[in-house]
Amino acid sequence: MRLAALGFSHETNTFAPTPTDLAEFEASGIARGDEIVRRHRGAHSTMAGFLEASEKLGFEIVPLIFAQTEPSGMITKRAFDQIVGEMLDLLRRHGPWDGVLLANHGAAVSEEYSDVDGEIAARVRALVGPKVPIGISLDLHGNLTQRMVENVTVTTLYRTNPHLDPAPRAFECAEIVVRTIKGEVDPVQALETPPLVINIVKQFTGEEPMKSVMADCAAVLARPGILTAGVAEGYPYADVPEMGMSFLAVHDGDPTAARDAARWLARRAWERRADFVGEVPSPSEALKMAANAPKGPVVLMDVGDNIGGGSPADSTILLAEAKRQGVRRYLQTLYDPEAVATCVAAGVGADLTLRVGAKTDRLHGEPVEVTGHVRLISDGRFEERRPIHGGGRYFNGGTTVVLETADEHTLVLTSRRIGNTSIEQMYSLGIRPEEKQVVVAKGVVSPRPAYEPIAAQIILVNTPGVTTADLSFFAYHHRRRPLFPFEPEARYE
Repeated sequence: MRLAALGFSHETNTFAPTPTDLAEFEASGIARGDEIVRRHRGAHSTMAGFLEASEKLGFEIVPLIFAQTEPSGMITKRAFDQIVGEMLDLLRRHGPWDGVLLANHGAAVSEEYSDVDGEIAARVRALVGPKVPIGISLDLHGNLTQRMVENVTVTTLYRTNPHLDPAPRAFECAEIVVRTIKGEVDPVQALETPPLVINIVKQFTGEEPMKSVMADCAAVLARPGILTAGVAEGYPYADVPEMGMSFLAVHDGDPTAARDAARWLARRAWERRADFVGEVPSPSEALKMAANAPKGPVVLMDVGDNIGGGSPADSTILLAEAKRQGVRRYLQTLYDPEAVATCVAAGVGADLTLRVGAKTDRLHGEPVEVTGHVRLISDGRFEERRPIHGGGRYFNGGTTVVLETADEHTLVLTSRRIGNTSIEQMYSLGIRPEEKQVVVAKGVVSPRPAYEPIAAQIILVNTPGVTTADLSFFAYHHRRRPLFPFEPEARYE
């Protein structure tokens, strides 16, 4: 039994001003063949789950290509054409196949296609034909579409946010594909997409309202004949017709049972729709709370500069407010290649004054002037072996500078955009976040596995930016209407 493994994974923020071009994917490293195995074996990623399934279930896996980069703006036509063209060419040249495994995200948008993942699934289906089973494993933040589901045999979705289960869900996907090839099961999929959006600050699956939603999913999984089921929280920063929550059930041979299960999940969530609207403190309020807390570190989740949602990673909103309030023992990262170059030219040990951050656009504050001491210059590479959001193992922030400022702020300046999903990012630089009073993590849920173990308290902060919790900030032109909570009169029968 011979299965192809490949993927194109991107979470596209259509409101981010900087497009995602081919160079962005290449900088992150498009993996091919054995390089996929080297990067993912022993990790906790989707590809790692496919590789583990091959070993444990006894099929031959042929890794072809995997393209992934940080969430960012619209994918350019050239990037889509080049990468997807290579995917299809490799599938064609190395076939025939008993099955295909796709490691995608579910919220990719390009200049041509609002549903990149559905487009890829359709092209793969057209190439391998109607009888070859295709499995796709998707992120919990996918904006699922009928086109995605109709062109694959089985879809699996992460069930945790932060995403700690990409590998198990990929294993599950591969196992169902293998059982389908053997004739043991006949997957039938049903997708429900009620007119419902859940605010990003309500998407942590360890708390309500998502805790109950995922409990409902577990109940569906226990039903006779159900092969898999999932809830997609959706990705609200993509202005596409399919944006919003969706509910999936896959049954062994019974379309009515699959549809009933998916609709039950959707109706249960719809009844809780008022709980999906969220409010969080302002930067001023959050910093006052953090600075005056009796014990640190207090971790502030910078919602508006959520790197995992496509933000530029260089917001200075919280830094400027921390300076204004005189907050001490403060730690945060900033993407700023220009400031990094200045510090590198000055050298370790240099004292200098420079303006940092907010150089990508004017949605995330203004550059802040700081005076500081260059304590460390690093290549920005580190390894994380613990399970973290997304399951990655090897990270690269590019040339990185640790700047200790006169305000008792530790600023980690990076030359590549990189999220705060691993505490090894700090440990590798000789920084102990445990010793700080305030730690800024640019994200909403994804930094939790890294920082929850050391945090005295976690506070979400509603900063402005391309991932702000205030969805009224965005001008949507393509989303469905009516859609709750934008239109409170929306109905779901």
